[in-house]
Amino acid sequence: MRNLLKENGVTLIETLIAVLIAVIGLFGIGGLIFQGTVTNKNQGTEVTRATIYAQDKIEKLLSLDFTSCTQTASLQPASCNTTNINATGWTQGLLAGGAIGPSIQATCPTSGASVGYVDFLDSNGIQLPGATAATGCSQIVPSAVSYVRMWQITDVSPTGGPALKQISVAVYSQSAVNSGSGKPIVVLTSLLSNPN
Repeated sequence: MRNLLKENGVTLIETLIAVLIAVIGLFGIGGLIFQGTVTNKNQGTEVTRATIYAQDKIEKLLSLDFTSCTQTASLQPASCNTTNINATGWTQGLLAGGAIGPSIQATCPTSGASVGYVDFLDSNGIQLPGATAATGCSQIVPSAVSYVRMWQITDVSPTGGPALKQISVAVYSQSAVNSGSGKPIVVLTSLLSNPN
């Protein structure tokens, strides 16, 4: 009769331990793949779009008429409003003010530094509330907001030169996948001089 104790082979417990180690390794690799996908979406797609939207807002602000859009808000023409909201206080043009963070204005403000210096974009980059201008903040639907654009205009007084405005625009991606490093933010800055 053969002695079964001397048989060489793999027992069921050894097989289960090997399978458990393989499963743990596969979960680790799966986590790395997921993190890579999130980072690629945030840093690739979302940062690119946010940069485009920030550049678009800077170009709109730089194209405003320096003389008429630096007057008191009540004297400015409607063309100085770049927010698509026609409510009182929203035509700020190139007046010094606004804020770019760190607190994100996730909803339409009715008071404070951001009034007139924030707008909202949908997932296609179209300015909300849509084709027609809103008469108030209540027409902005928060669930439709994918990007928040905030800007700050600062008066810079150079010695012996023309009046300058520093324009900083920050775009916050609300639709990005939240990762450990947070959602993407893009900040662009430009200067505008008085042509007169």
